[in-house]
Amino acid sequence: MKYIAVLLIAGAAYFALARHAPMAPAPDVATPAAAPGSDFLKRPLDRTREVLQQARTRADDPAFK
Repeated sequence: MKYIAVLLIAGAAYFALARHAPMAPAPDVATPAAAPGSDFLKRPLDRTREVLQQARTRADDPAFK
């Protein structure tokens, strides 16, 4: 029972401190413009393919071997 009380007190303290903690403003990140005709399901796939292509290019670069 003592362990449960300690966990509850620790959880309550965490939530109380987290609620009153100052938050830093989020940086403004420009989102890339979507290609014409792409929808919200296609954009993540396009980005994944782009990143994989960049990784393949880096893997083929002799400077990284």
